[in-house]
Amino acid sequence: MKYFSFVDEKTSDATLSLVYHNMPNDKIKVYPSSDVKVCSVDADDALVAEWLDAQVVEMTEIAITEFQTKRAESEQWLLEWQFLKKQREHELISSSVVVNSIEYDADETAMDRIDRILTLANWKYNQAVAGGMPPVEAYAAVYKTTVTWKGRDNEFHDIQIESLAKAQEAAINKMKTVWEKYE
Repeated sequence: MKYFSFVDEKTSDATLSLVYHNMPNDKIKVYPSSDVKVCSVDADDALVAEWLDAQVVEMTEIAITEFQTKRAESEQWLLEWQFLKKQREHELISSSVVVNSIEYDADETAMDRIDRILTLANWKYNQAVAGGMPPVEAYAAVYKTTVTWKGRDNEFHDIQIESLAKAQEAAINKMKTVWEKYE
């Protein structure tokens, strides 16, 4: 990814200044700010060089930090960011994971519910170990215990607490992936 700034005094519409030439529209993102326009170009160096040669305005390569700062001043970016936040929110709310062939909701509310079960299980495990039970036996006595849990299919399932812990881990990893996707 390369980042550029450019000035076009002829028009306030940045896209009129750029020649897309050999570059698909989705590979170039343009953001007009108050004093300069910035763009990102997602292509290999050879394609970027060919694209630069076709431009009718002078392009200055800039660092990602400068691009991000100027982009943040752009009304277009603010609108895009609001849209992306809504997409991210929808993806997080509708998220699910599958563990041992059972599909679990993986939104924050579901993860909070799982947290309550796991907190209690952790307390029981610690209590068992403190009472002299060997850790392996304490683990089996607590985390292999079966509880009734409502899956994403709205049906009740008898599952082990260990499966809830695995579902929680999968949900956290999925949430991390979603957050990184929208950075």
